[in-house]
Amino acid sequence: MFLFLAVAVFSFVLMTYQSRKGHTLSVDFTGGLLNSMHAATQSVTDAIKRPFRMIALRDAENTALKKRVQELLLEREKYREAMLEDKRLRELLALRERHKDYVATARVIARGIDNWTHTFFLDKGSADGIGKDMTAITPKGLAGKITSVTGSYSRLLLLNDINFSASVRLQGSRTEGVLSGTGTSRCILKYVSFEEPVKAGEIVITSGLDMLFPPGIPVGYVSKVGGRADESNFQYLEVQPFQDSAEMEEVIIVK
Repeated sequence: MFLFLAVAVFSFVLMTYQSRKGHTLSVDFTGGLLNSMHAATQSVTDAIKRPFRMIALRDAENTALKKRVQELLLEREKYREAMLEDKRLRELLALRERHKDYVATARVIARGIDNWTHTFFLDKGSADGIGKDMTAITPKGLAGKITSVTGSYSRLLLLNDINFSASVRLQGSRTEGVLSGTGTSRCILKYVSFEEPVKAGEIVITSGLDMLFPPGIPVGYVSKVGGRADESNFQYLEVQPFQDSAEMEEVIIVK
């Protein structure tokens, strides 16, 4: 704009000088002057627009790169989920091969709506050979037992439910007891004599003496050794299950 104004003023001065002196500027000079003025103006305009064009180009490239990054992140998460599922299924397959009393592999499809109970619904039922009181296990250990069955679905009572109980023993000392759910993430090991030495960290497994759960299934570990339970001759023992119900997605059912 400054250059344009300077040329305009200069032209006005020349025209004024011409009118006073009676001289006439040649057409070539005037045309050349106008061409020079147009070229100078165009150069200034291009110089002003160039940064804005670069900014617009950069914004477009950034938008495209952000979109590509989001696509790659989504692909990575899909690949990671597929790998985790493959690992779980391989572990279930290995567990299935170790149990001759295998019945079916079921997927958790829903959680019970009652806040006082801890139950899952499975996508397999009597049509797949599942029956009431069958045992549900995972590669980590005992998950619970089947309490009701329809043709296509079954209801799983988790071991931390207040209505759950199982005959168990301490793996090291072979001391027997009864595992009961509390409605929390931990269970209680009942009927262990106060005279029996029990240490925190001891492994708890099913004993099979209740004629319900197969023997030798890992259940959890002793997480707390307290005093007497209800002023009786039995110890207060808490057990942390190996299988966290919040992480459970598939189980195998055994007789």
